[in-house]
Amino acid sequence: MAKRKYDGESQDNRKRRKSDGNSEHSENNDVLTGQPQNDVDLENDKPKTYKPNLFDIKHFRKELTAKQGLTMALNQFLQVCLQPDSDVDYLLEYLNLGGNSHEILRQISQDNKKNLTLATPAFHIFHLIILKVQSSLPHMIAITEEACRYFLNTFIPTVEIMISENAGPRHRKIILNLLTSMVTLNADIGVEVLNQVPLTPKGLQYIIEKPNYKEKDNVRTAFVHFMTSFLVDGHLPLIKALLEKQGLLSLVIPGLIHDEGSAVLMFLNTLKKNVIENPLISKTLKLRTFSHQVLHNMFKLFTWKGPPASEQSSEAKEDIKTLLSDIILTLFTSHKVGIYFLDNSLGTSDANKNQNLFKALQTLKRPWDNENECETVLEIVYRCPDLHRALINVIEQSFQPQHSPMWKSVVEFVVKLLDKLKPENMIAKLTDLDPVNTANLIRFITMPVSLLKQIKTGIEMDQTVSLYCIKLLVKMLQTLKRYMELLELEDTPARIRELKKKIKYFLPKHMPSQNAIVLLIHQVIQNNNIPASETPNGYRLPKPSNSDSLLSLLEILLLNNYIYPSSFETLSGTFDVKKILDFCMKYGSMPLKYKAVSLCQMMYTSTLLINRPMFKSLFLMILEVYTSEEDDTWIEAKDILQLFFKSTNIFENDEDEIHLLLYALRNCKFTSISLIVEIVEFILNNAGDLSELIQSEGSQSSLDALFNDLMHNKTEVGSAFLAKKIPSTFIIGCIHYIYTNKDAKKNMKSFLNLYVTNLLHSNYSPEITEDFIGDYKIDTRSYIADWTVKPVAITEGTTTDKTLQNISKSIIDNEDIPLTAMFPLIESTEDIDLKIIDDTYKIDPAAVIISTNLFVWAKYLIFCVVRLTDMSLFSIQQQKKVVIYFKTIIALGKKHHMLNVCRDIIQNLLRNAHVLNIYQPIHISKYPSKVLATEFLLQVIDQTQDIVNYLNKKNYILRSYQEKTFKEITKALIKINKRKDINCQHHLVVVLDVIGLSADDDLVIFERILDTNIEILCSKDSEPSLVFELLGVLIEKYSKSTTSEILNDTLKKVMNLYFALLTHKDVTPNLTNIEEPLVEYFENKPHQVLQVTEEDFKNFFYANTVRKSTSQLAFVLLKYNNKLCNEFKNEIDRAEVLSHREITLPLGNALLNHGQFVLDNKDILIKIYEEYKPNIKKFLERPHKVGQVYVNSSKFLTKLVVECMDLQDCEKIFSKSHKFETVELSHIELYHVVFLKLCLYDELKKKEYLINFFLSILNLTVMTIKESKMHILDILSQYISNVIQIIKGNNAILENKEHELKQITDSGIWQNFCKCVLKDSLKVRTRHSDNVIEAKLLSLLSNLVKLFYPSDHEDIVNLFDMVTSHSEFLNVMLSYHSPDIKLYLLEFLFVLISKNKSVMKTQQIPVYLSAYHATRNPCDQLLLSILQFYEANDLPVNEYKPYIWGESAANHYAVRKSRTSSLWAHPTPNQVLNLFERDKIQKTVKLFPVHQKLDYSHQASNACLNEVSVKNFLERIMRNRKIKTNDMEGAIKTLVSRDESRRILAIMKEEDIVTHSHFEEGDTIYDPAFLFPLLSHLLAPGSVASSFRLLRSGLLSVPVMGLSSHCPLMRAAAYHVLHRFHLLLETETRHKNDKLLLTDFISTLRQSLSTAINTPSEGELKNPRLPAIGALYLARALMVCTLPTEPLYKPVNNFLIAKRFVDLTVVPDFLSLFHDSEVDAVKRRQWILDVIKDGTKTIADVNVVFKTMCIKMLMDFYDTIISDRKTKLKILGALNSIIAIPRACEILVEGHGFMSWLHFVVRSTETGCAAILKGVLVIIENIIYSTTFNLFARHCGKFYAEGSLKAESLTEFKIKHDIEYEILSIIYDLLPHVQVLDVEDVVGYVKLYNLITPRCIKFMRKAQIFDIVNKCCEKIHKTESAKFVRQALLSNKCGMLNSKTLRKEIFTNEDRLCMELKNLVLTYTGNNA
Repeated sequence: MAKRKYDGESQDNRKRRKSDGNSEHSENNDVLTGQPQNDVDLENDKPKTYKPNLFDIKHFRKELTAKQGLTMALNQFLQVCLQPDSDVDYLLEYLNLGGNSHEILRQISQDNKKNLTLATPAFHIFHLIILKVQSSLPHMIAITEEACRYFLNTFIPTVEIMISENAGPRHRKIILNLLTSMVTLNADIGVEVLNQVPLTPKGLQYIIEKPNYKEKDNVRTAFVHFMTSFLVDGHLPLIKALLEKQGLLSLVIPGLIHDEGSAVLMFLNTLKKNVIENPLISKTLKLRTFSHQVLHNMFKLFTWKGPPASEQSSEAKEDIKTLLSDIILTLFTSHKVGIYFLDNSLGTSDANKNQNLFKALQTLKRPWDNENECETVLEIVYRCPDLHRALINVIEQSFQPQHSPMWKSVVEFVVKLLDKLKPENMIAKLTDLDPVNTANLIRFITMPVSLLKQIKTGIEMDQTVSLYCIKLLVKMLQTLKRYMELLELEDTPARIRELKKKIKYFLPKHMPSQNAIVLLIHQVIQNNNIPASETPNGYRLPKPSNSDSLLSLLEILLLNNYIYPSSFETLSGTFDVKKILDFCMKYGSMPLKYKAVSLCQMMYTSTLLINRPMFKSLFLMILEVYTSEEDDTWIEAKDILQLFFKSTNIFENDEDEIHLLLYALRNCKFTSISLIVEIVEFILNNAGDLSELIQSEGSQSSLDALFNDLMHNKTEVGSAFLAKKIPSTFIIGCIHYIYTNKDAKKNMKSFLNLYVTNLLHSNYSPEITEDFIGDYKIDTRSYIADWTVKPVAITEGTTTDKTLQNISKSIIDNEDIPLTAMFPLIESTEDIDLKIIDDTYKIDPAAVIISTNLFVWAKYLIFCVVRLTDMSLFSIQQQKKVVIYFKTIIALGKKHHMLNVCRDIIQNLLRNAHVLNIYQPIHISKYPSKVLATEFLLQVIDQTQDIVNYLNKKNYILRSYQEKTFKEITKALIKINKRKDINCQHHLVVVLDVIGLSADDDLVIFERILDTNIEILCSKDSEPSLVFELLGVLIEKYSKSTTSEILNDTLKKVMNLYFALLTHKDVTPNLTNIEEPLVEYFENKPHQVLQVTEEDFKNFFYANTVRKSTSQLAFVLLKYNNKLCNEFKNEIDRAEVLSHREITLPLGNALLNHGQFVLDNKDILIKIYEEYKPNIKKFLERPHKVGQVYVNSSKFLTKLVVECMDLQDCEKIFSKSHKFETVELSHIELYHVVFLKLCLYDELKKKEYLINFFLSILNLTVMTIKESKMHILDILSQYISNVIQIIKGNNAILENKEHELKQITDSGIWQNFCKCVLKDSLKVRTRHSDNVIEAKLLSLLSNLVKLFYPSDHEDIVNLFDMVTSHSEFLNVMLSYHSPDIKLYLLEFLFVLISKNKSVMKTQQIPVYLSAYHATRNPCDQLLLSILQFYEANDLPVNEYKPYIWGESAANHYAVRKSRTSSLWAHPTPNQVLNLFERDKIQKTVKLFPVHQKLDYSHQASNACLNEVSVKNFLERIMRNRKIKTNDMEGAIKTLVSRDESRRILAIMKEEDIVTHSHFEEGDTIYDPAFLFPLLSHLLAPGSVASSFRLLRSGLLSVPVMGLSSHCPLMRAAAYHVLHRFHLLLETETRHKNDKLLLTDFISTLRQSLSTAINTPSEGELKNPRLPAIGALYLARALMVCTLPTEPLYKPVNNFLIAKRFVDLTVVPDFLSLFHDSEVDAVKRRQWILDVIKDGTKTIADVNVVFKTMCIKMLMDFYDTIISDRKTKLKILGALNSIIAIPRACEILVEGHGFMSWLHFVVRSTETGCAAILKGVLVIIENIIYSTTFNLFARHCGKFYAEGSLKAESLTEFKIKHDIEYEILSIIYDLLPHVQVLDVEDVVGYVKLYNLITPRCIKFMRKAQIFDIVNKCCEKIHKTESAKFVRQALLSNKCGMLNSKTLRKEIFTNEDRLCMELKNLVLTYTGNNA
């Protein structure tokens, strides 16, 4: 024992210390004792007294060494370390004296591991040491980490005991605290903790159950800290490792509701920051972590209570709720970092993409009871409307109308839900929905059937409940009405029409009857003073007031009338409207009065007539509502008041003046509203006199002019285009009424001031306005008079509208007023609702905006522009302000969904004669104000293009402006003919671009231009640029249009004019402005090229000058018209033409599009080659010194070289290496083809040429890498790979190549190439990079190393060091995101180690294991080959068994750290088993690769060349059936493709490809070649692996499935694993039932093997192969036989028990499962169908199916009444698997009437079954492929017999056209169903036509092809490409398909569909693009 000094210590102190040491609360101060600096400040103020040490550390260490009394020594040391008031830090002293963690841990021997008395203090001290080292001794961190690993490798059994059921709370706290400190010490150790400590939800239940909340630091708190420690540092591998432990993190969440607030906040903050918002954690992992149960528990946290019997601060509650709300919103609504999947259908489709979230919401219990939870749920549904249905299900459970607080809360919640889903916000989310789904969604959001049923029931209850139901129903209908209003604003009526159609049938069925509503109205009116009775013993809902009740009831009648008008036909006589009006006048508020008037207007439209007695009272009532300031009801009343004014006929349907009147009523100080009614009556009574008075008022001359305008106006009559607008009789009536009623004068003064001012702004004429007000003294008279001479701002006090006043001051007085001050509705923010120059503004959508205000503001702006322009005072500054204000007004209207108001404003602007008058399309310097006004108009039109297009389509709003533009252009052309210069082309171009001309006017302008004297156009004085610019603009307009073309005669005249100008002898005008649009026009409309005759084309050879645009135009014309080739051939004989490179070379380039002409006229090529031979050589050797024309004509130069360059010239080029100074793609293509020609002549025996080629091309590659020209680099790598493949096929070149190619490897070029490739290629893929080029470069480097280097070359070592020392090497090896780069990096490493084995080192093995993921991915297969190569070369790979892989291996072997292997511990078998993922295991069973061999010779395919796949090869042939040429170019193509043909033939010869499925085998499944040896090792005799874990994880099913492998070695490995499993099973003593089951299963399997032996050969007897169907049945049976919840549990167990052996020659248990009659019959039927679908892999499996008679049963069952949609899909899937085997397909088609059955399926399929249609499409596609496979296999058989290969003939095989006709007929029968398919599926549908041979397609009628194109284009009818394809077929101009419009890059499914349709039409017409 250590020496203790007790003399200076009192008894009390000893007792206290003893009690402290034994207390379970001793851990409270662990952190503080570990960090002594925390107490320094507290002790500074106290006098220090010396206290002798109470504990001798040195003696303590001697006791540890002596190994006696260890428990007591450790406990005493622990006690003194935990003393809170000790002056001595004993732990620090112990560590400073040489103590460490190892010394403490070594006190627990192997025999004492289960002695918790000893282990507990030791582990506690170890925990304290870790804390002390972290805080004070950083130099000891390394040794402490080693101690942690020692602990994990040694004391796991002790840990299991301390967290088990039998341990106490103290033990659990200590071990949890220790593990927490280990995790925080080092994240890698944390990963090892997860891998080695048995942390399972089941095992940890004892830790989290029944926490002692009275204890401050209880076990629960320790567990929460333990879980938080994994997350707190944000270490990604550690967090991923934790989340992969399913159910571990979720254990924390349920108990948080009773945890301390600080602990909850800490955990949630950490969870949010490092897990939920971490974009590096995959969504799949988050989905596994946050299951619907976990999400449900998170919602419970909204009711957080804290520890029992403790008070919690309200601040903590709010913080928790706010944080929780953020977390849940992120999880539920974020597609990027949450677990939400975008659903563009918004829940209207069958597929539920967010089932997890849906279930979580469905499990909520009354979320409306908690305010925060309520707001969160509402926000979720708003952001993700597809989850709305789940919330309705929750509401439905509590929605039963009754007198209860709960129902009242539900009603309020539904109202909140409808408010949240505001139509204004939701309408933008519906853009991707078709009309049917839009109607369905709106109907469900606004009128859920389940709630309507309850409401209908509730209305029949007592009055109070009925009124609550009515109130909710009103809210629903109001929302529905708003949706309808917004849909009516859309350009197309399809969606609103569909919604009305649905409502028409829906509302009568589900809405309460109108009679019930009327009855309630009577009750409310009659009992308005009777108080609501209350029940004495129960809760009663508060009764609404009578006025509120009547308001809701009237509203529902109004809404019914708007939504479903026919419901009101029988209502008019059922109640007394007068009683309602009396009630409203007596008790009603403004809203009630408004509803009453609205009801009268709705029911009795004649009430609004002036001769009705009710008119005056109703008019007065609505005026009172409109002018009231009580609430916002006046906004709604505006529309009714407008109807009243219209019905008087005073304004003669001039709604503009009504807007002015309504504006004046609200924006002036006017209170005597009765005067308005009296004035209206006065006007109506004196209508005739006032009309005559109008004609006699004012200036007779101006009025005469006005009426003359009226008489001679040839356009529409009305206010739209009248230059001088006559006001209505209202203003005259007002003035005369005031004259006769002087009392009204004072009251009307303010109103008239504003009204007359706005009248001026409306009629634009101060003179007329003065005439109409006469002598009446009005304040605004001076304002009107001033505008006759000068502009003035609106007089102060005229209006209360500050915005109008500020606009006036800003424009007229040039005051600088900020936009936010002028329009209070907007604010300057970063959110972009409105952008003015560089400033961005946000519009408040909740603020009130009045349509009349917008209208009047816009009117004033138009007035300012007109008047200022007429006065010639319109300035640039004013123009800018007007544009800004106009843009703001339109933006305000759009933001508040007032699209109709915006349209009215634009229509008022454009249909305004004054605006038309100041419109100046041609810039005239003497009218600058008109030019500015025109620019304003153009900007407005451009900014409101959507509105203008709508109005132009509806009302031809731009027609007058186009006419004026036409007239002005005509005048300008007349002036040009008079030799007057007009220089205004830029302004006119903008005008024509924005406003344009009509089609007729275009033709006239064309004619005028074409009639212009050619001599004027070619005048030496100046070029009439306006004519050229105008002609170019007109041509460009037609080039952009897909539907209109220039008339043939006009186009001919245009070309005649152009050629006349081009060949003019005296002057050379600049024709670029004409040539460029012509090039664009002919590129977009190539069929129009035929209008250019040969005689016209001849003019190019006689042009005065040839510009770049000239040669481009000639190129395009020749490219699309083969008739012009002869003209080129004739002209080329002239020396001046031949030597003119700017015309000869581009036209030669165009000539290549006419291959047959080139073949027939090779003398042209020879002639041109001889002329340009020196320049071509110069281009090859010095590309930087040639002109651009050679670069642009590279294709033609390549053709010249291929056909004409002789062998000597080729050899001369490669007689030396070149160091080119520039990188040009055209030069590289030319250089490459010269070398290929050399290869064709078999001249590579002289390796000098080969060496020079490689040196030159590698130097070019280095330059390209440095210049980052990725597109060139891609082509370069492909060219080099082509040469490598040619070399490999030439044995003469390969002889003694290493010695001769040493010249390359010794060169600096090669060294630079290697460095550049390795430097730039090793990159982890980023979001903006796909790393395609990098992978190709690595593959290229590998092939070159294989070619250049002999074995054991010293350079290999250097290359290996370069790549492994690269900074990104480990990142690429361990990355999931760069599979291509990783694959070819591994290939490069494999090449290096194969060339020089000395580079292989043992320490590289952990890196390979860490990069390995045990799948059939090409990377993993190559890694497995590398590891096998290491093992075959005597490296100790076996020492790492049992292997672990992936991140677990990276953490275990610490590949990113410098740790020695002595610290590695062999993982346990159970640790290895934990690495397997159940989903991936099930996928492996499903997709087991039966053809895979148990070998390790995998090689990566060449990344630079097409992957060698028979299916891809055949698809390329089927889609590109071109006639091969026999010229030199064809020979070179054959040379390049020869290697691919050889490989295809080798595959066909090696594999019987027609007897197994052509489905691609999955690469995400586990690799049996690795899995079986691994399982064999894990199950070795003496192993501690759990056999039942293999069963429950599904791993045991993999070797069972392996018995179906076609590889004998693979089957042997599977049998070996099962044998070892059986041996291990015999030693098991637990789970006796499972053991008995497994024993019976193995016995059954043994007995069943005999049925699988088909041939009595010795090998087959020893190693029988099971059919894949039988093996899959047994494998899946094994997976479900221990799961009682599975529907197949009972039948599978019964089958296995009943039968001692299974007949594997038939489908096991098919009949009983397929024809089952139990409750789960459907699921069982689908299960056995899945077995057939997934188990049919070869023709042997098909024989099993045929023997069971499955085919006939499946085909017959398909159309039975008990076959639901899912079962039909399963049947189609099963048949599809059979069809995918070519031989089986042939049998089905020819022997089982499959095509007839498929016809029947297509014709019987109902419209709308998209899933069925997709299944049929897949079957048809596989029939086509399988048929092609059969024919191709027979074709390849000829080559086997002949023993020779002609590459060009491998693709020449014939198709059975009778089968194709049947297939084509079925495909066409599917056409009516195309409309229900997505665009992606339509692409697949059209692709089927393109897989059919052209000969068969041409048998179709043109009407059928047009029908196909038309139906398929409906999905993309708005795209230009679709219109073009349809137009091409319709007009029978298939040359249009060569258009540039259809030659764009393919990015979307819409682009793919256009391409497929184009190919179909081209195939049908026999043309080639």
